[in-house]
Amino acid sequence: MKGNILYGLYPYGRYIRAGIIGSGGGYLDEEIGYLPDRFDVIAYNKDGTKSAIFSSGVEGNSLEKITFEIVDTGCGKAELIFRRLPNNTELTVDQRIDIHLFNDPRPWWSGYILNCPAPGSTAEKYQYIAHGYYHKLESVVIFANYQNAEVSSIVSDFARQAEDKVGLNYSRDLLIDTNYRISRMQFDGITVKEALKQLSDFAVDYVYGVDEHRRLFFRPRNREVNEQARFWVGEHLNGYEPVEDADKISNVLAIKGAAVDTEGEQWLATVSDQESQLLYGIREKVLTLPSAYSASDAERWGKNQLSNLGYPVESAKVSGVHLEYPLADGRFSVRKMWTDGASVITDRAGKAHNYPISKLKYTVSANDGIKCDMELGKQPETMDVYLINLARYAKSLELLQSAATKQIKLGG
Repeated sequence: MKGNILYGLYPYGRYIRAGIIGSGGGYLDEEIGYLPDRFDVIAYNKDGTKSAIFSSGVEGNSLEKITFEIVDTGCGKAELIFRRLPNNTELTVDQRIDIHLFNDPRPWWSGYILNCPAPGSTAEKYQYIAHGYYHKLESVVIFANYQNAEVSSIVSDFARQAEDKVGLNYSRDLLIDTNYRISRMQFDGITVKEALKQLSDFAVDYVYGVDEHRRLFFRPRNREVNEQARFWVGEHLNGYEPVEDADKISNVLAIKGAAVDTEGEQWLATVSDQESQLLYGIREKVLTLPSAYSASDAERWGKNQLSNLGYPVESAKVSGVHLEYPLADGRFSVRKMWTDGASVITDRAGKAHNYPISKLKYTVSANDGIKCDMELGKQPETMDVYLINLARYAKSLELLQSAATKQIKLGG
């Protein structure tokens, strides 16, 4: 039996019964002495030794505020605000930092400093911007040709390269087999970020990213309810704003790939959703998949796109999540959530709504304690997301043209 087969993942919405998928740190919740509003930011040298600790438990702590995000690709953006400027022996550009909450020895977030104020600044507050290690995959570029390869083995190759180039911790147990072998894919100078996105679609509803232990993961999307994320409006959280968006519905997808036929065309497949067409009319869209060469691969990828595009998208924003809850023995425990599984929100009328968890945003300060807001489901497209998708589309067209030119020069 393979060591990375999922068994009993969240059988009761909370615990893992077998395997080490998603685990880290070797602690159980009941073994941790949680402390209210305690936070620690630990900075590390390149050799793994600690260079500084900024903690709510340290007298004269200069760290005033922290915000950080957990998104579907793992640890996202973070900001640290200081009243006094730390010196370069404590905190500098590209330095790894871990954030711990409630006295938890396990990190809630791990990343590295992207930019920081320089000495001589006259600012009243000093802001450091950081990001999780998934962001570093933007600087790992793939040139490779895979044939008849299992999807997870391709991802494993990426993870090994990222381990060497940007310092990730390789864990094959977090790269789950898909039972699908890709006929042929050629990655001609695209980033690991973009390659993972394409491979997750071939795998059909897989998620990927880098976790708080700096490990690349690639696994099936967990749609079971995470019991840590079951809430009643007014009791467990303060604000709930649901939205339904039908703007981006598409139910006929024509897919262009890398292969060029005898007439010089690059169309590989067309897929459609008849049920969606009956409900919303025919809505067509052209997609590009510059790394695919076979119609079967393009069709599988396209059908997965349809599952996300064929119907209205439900989402919600949740604010003021109550993370702490009492235990029978007088102690308290903490909701330590991840973007894994679904959240159930029961509104004031008693109706339950089920959403995938897409973002957790934590705000931490000595004055206001630890606060959490959530984004559930796929949020309506903002201008920055629109521009990112536009840039991605332009890059895809460039790669398609490159693949076609190469084949024409080589005669097929």
